[in-house]
Amino acid sequence: MSFDAIVTGDSIITQRVRVCDDPAFQSVVDLLRDADVSHTHFETICHDYDGPEVYPAAEGGGNWLRSPPWVAEEFAWAGFDITSHAGNHANDYSYGGLRSTWAAAEAAGLPLAGTGENLGDARAPVFTDTGAGRVGLVSMSPSLQRWARAGEQRKDVKGRPGSNPLRYHWEAGPDRFDQIVDLATEFGMWATRIEDDKLYLNPPGIHNTITRIDESDEPGIRQKVHERDAAGNLDAIRGASMQADFVIAHVHTHEHEPGADVSKPPAWIEEFSRDCVQAGADVVVCQGSHTPARGLEIYEGAPIFYDPGDLFFQSDSVTRIPAEFYYRHEHDLDERPLEATPQQAFAARGLVYPWGQSVTESEQDRESFGKGDNLLAPEGGFFVGPGSFVPECRFTDDFELEAIDLHPVGWIEEPKSVSGVPARAHGEQAAEIIDWVAECSAPYGTEIDVEDDTGVVTV
Repeated sequence: MSFDAIVTGDSIITQRVRVCDDPAFQSVVDLLRDADVSHTHFETICHDYDGPEVYPAAEGGGNWLRSPPWVAEEFAWAGFDITSHAGNHANDYSYGGLRSTWAAAEAAGLPLAGTGENLGDARAPVFTDTGAGRVGLVSMSPSLQRWARAGEQRKDVKGRPGSNPLRYHWEAGPDRFDQIVDLATEFGMWATRIEDDKLYLNPPGIHNTITRIDESDEPGIRQKVHERDAAGNLDAIRGASMQADFVIAHVHTHEHEPGADVSKPPAWIEEFSRDCVQAGADVVVCQGSHTPARGLEIYEGAPIFYDPGDLFFQSDSVTRIPAEFYYRHEHDLDERPLEATPQQAFAARGLVYPWGQSVTESEQDRESFGKGDNLLAPEGGFFVGPGSFVPECRFTDDFELEAIDLHPVGWIEEPKSVSGVPARAHGEQAAEIIDWVAECSAPYGTEIDVEDDTGVVTV
């Protein structure tokens, strides 16, 4: 016997994907269904806009996402057995949108990890039972609006619905720490020293909107994982490993290493991913960067995927979005914000992605990449890779990793009824994707061979 596990990146489904009969898509579905367990990130919420407490949040996760409740059935139909949900879009329509999503997933028989009525629920692992073993999943995210993280339950005050957080703070050396204090003062922020080496920055009078900066002897500025969040999530992984034969740790992260392009995950994510393996994770999947793919590492016999890339992407077919989105991009709208259509706003935001193209700073202009803020801040621009991949991890019957097959995918563009659906890549496109992932994986010592349009990692 053996055990095959598939872990994938973002899946935003807003339409009936089962209507797609393209053989390249059916090939992806076959992969998902044939594995002992298939995971994806449920990067959307299910509601009908007018349910109880379904209000658009003042700050969405980018676009305010919405899928019909029956979309959860499409996830199950496609072959997914277990899904993660912690992320920046989970609270796009407040607590009502969250609860409607939970109801839809439960009705479809789809375990959903990473969000809950309080922090305990959101951090708890979920499980699915297969003939080859029990699988547990813990889902967390550093890429959250501050108010969207789940709150801890007390004996006298109930917790808060939201996502399981994995926060981080900043550490600054002596060459930067005093500069930060001076700039904060010039911006009118309040600075409070906590102990001798910790600084809390917050807007005047907004005492709980805090940026924490630790003083360090090491020059420069670095991101550091939030100690309490790290400990709580590692405990959840340990607990899952006691109840399951196989454990997936999931991190939804948009962050990248400061000063590098978005294909490079931050050092603290790499360190924490390795801690997840030591805590009992059999596979770690980080995703959400929309690079659209990053490298992979084999650490102590466990695969760490720093981002397999987007899988389903139907974000630009959301039918309604709230006023805040239009005002956010009104400088690039031809219509007045309250008269514009969602499609005009998506074009301004740049959500009509040129899939399969490598977008760099020099190419990111109004002709090649829509309009609006073209995300030029990261070095090299936003999209820096040619496509995504579906990793198929092959384990022995006692869950020892043997090999990984990397199946490259692109996306179907036409007709619009199936736009954004993944399709197996072949030939030159497949080679380009595998070469890209191999280049991103080389710093971790991971070697990728090519066999019949598939990347192969042999352990």
